[in-house]
Amino acid sequence: MRARRPDWRGTARYTSEHAATQGPATRVQPGPGHRPVVLGADARDVDVSASMFRALVIGGGLSGLGTVLVAAALVNKGSTVGLWVWQLVFAVLFLWFIAGSRGVFNGRGFLVDRSGFYARTTGEVFGVSWDEIKAVGIGTLPWVQHGRLVAPDRRQALEFYPADPGFAARHPELERWRVIEPASLPGMPDERYRFHLPPFSRLPRALEGAVQDVVPQKWVGHYKRSLPGPEN
Repeated sequence: MRARRPDWRGTARYTSEHAATQGPATRVQPGPGHRPVVLGADARDVDVSASMFRALVIGGGLSGLGTVLVAAALVNKGSTVGLWVWQLVFAVLFLWFIAGSRGVFNGRGFLVDRSGFYARTTGEVFGVSWDEIKAVGIGTLPWVQHGRLVAPDRRQALEFYPADPGFAARHPELERWRVIEPASLPGMPDERYRFHLPPFSRLPRALEGAVQDVVPQKWVGHYKRSLPGPEN
């Protein structure tokens, strides 16, 4: 199945052979200019929820086990400073993995095709054609900013920058991901669309490869970003 390049400038409805046989898999937000788009056989599906689940099972499981074992040692061998330190470390790590796995069961992911970029979440897929996107990249926050630890599930994010100021009006269904901050890269607008990624995953590399395969000229790489200061 080959991809058709759409001539719409609105939200795309994602369809596939599986959807045709199993029933609708997505819900399309109302608005003008919606047309079905059939993704090609070479479309890349980057599954965020699966990566979050693996991180939760491995990282959360090991840190949780460590917490239990140290607690047992405290009961059997008595309280020592060293054991309490390890108990605190494992407990913090466990809570960190739990916090970083929010939304693990909501079907998050991205579909990348020559026709456009698609964000998938909770049974919905919202698509944008590449000619409406100026640039795509991965923005990363430092571990600590403004004297506070950055939440693990907020450090890395896929971001795309719209190609024109009218993008937001054409895509109100993407408002939940819209961010207005000082640009992280020269020549880019302050407006962008941000999709957070789980920690300790290969998703940034997978997304980079997916975008580079179809629209390498849109990829701006990995860059540092910063949170607005407390005064903002």
